Amino acid sequence: MSAMDISDSEPPMNVKEDQDAVLSMAQSHSGLSISVHPLVLLNISDHYTRIKLQNPSAFEKGRVYGALLAKQSGRDIELMNSFELPANTQETGQVKVDCAYLTTKQEQLKLVFPQFDFMGWYSLGVAPTDSDLKIHEQFLPMNESCLFLQMNPTALEGGAKEFPVSIYESVFDIIDGQTRLGFVKAPYRVETNEAERIAIDQVAKPSTSENEVGLGSALIAHLTTQRNAIGMLYARIQFLQSYLRDTKAGLVPVDHDIMRQIASVCRRSPVIDQIAFEDQYSTEYNDILLVTYLATITKGMNTLNDLIDKHNLVHSRGVKNTTKTVVGGKKGRWENSV
Repeated sequence: MSAMDISDSEPPMNVKEDQDAVLSMAQSHSGLSISVHPLVLLNISDHYTRIKLQNPSAFEKGRVYGALLAKQSGRDIELMNSFELPANTQETGQVKVDCAYLTTKQEQLKLVFPQFDFMGWYSLGVAPTDSDLKIHEQFLPMNESCLFLQMNPTALEGGAKEFPVSIYESVFDIIDGQTRLGFVKAPYRVETNEAERIAIDQVAKPSTSENEVGLGSALIAHLTTQRNAIGMLYARIQFLQSYLRDTKAGLVPVDHDIMRQIASVCRRSPVIDQIAFEDQYSTEYNDILLVTYLATITKGMNTLNDLIDKHNLVHSRGVKNTTKTVVGGKKGRWENSV
């Protein structure tokens, strides 16, 4: 199993040992206010997906690396964008990042985004390891306080709800009289502006193909919202039923306040009579079919009227262009020429 293809939610033993060695349990006291924009997260996810699907062998041999670009104002840091970084694994197993490419890429981006600065790098994994620390040391000459963003693509397996992104700051600890570089976990928040919210909303909407005639994105989005709402209502009703069963069986103590609230919800919910519901459903269904049938007849009549108008127009032109010409002597003969 490769370093990134981890199926267990619990880190391996060697990862735990490396984590204890490089990750400090102390809280961050730098006072930095770090915010991450969605574009950074989308770039990292896209980078991971492409490498894993297009070149699985390269993905198994190494990991995914990239640079973080940010805007800094005092102690406020906004991670705005990111780009990929090439890296080579040496014979000793140590990863060497192409810092020359990073410098060139940064100079090019400065021409378009002069406010963006190199603020750190990203990778994938469960927790920081000693190899991550060695890679981090390669970026310190460019930014002595660079950040390390780590995304765990397997964190959401099994229905986990925790956001699979962690950000670490670099700290220097004195251990046995020697200075040692380590990581400390830093708090952050996800922040979006108006343009990013519109873009994320468009990405999240289900797409429709050209073959789906008559189905628009608005209709699909509306039906998807209704389906999700019905699913959530069903799940909560099941939860209330489970609570009432446990209360009746004596597994849960009776809470009269909760019971009154459940009774109020039940009184507000309409009681559906099966026979009355079937009659009303059949009536509405027949009305919809009738409206559809009338619309089809109307469309057919319009098409037929257009055809009749075109036929009359062609016929009238033919009659107007018909003339009579006399040929021969006195008796002669009539010849119609069009």
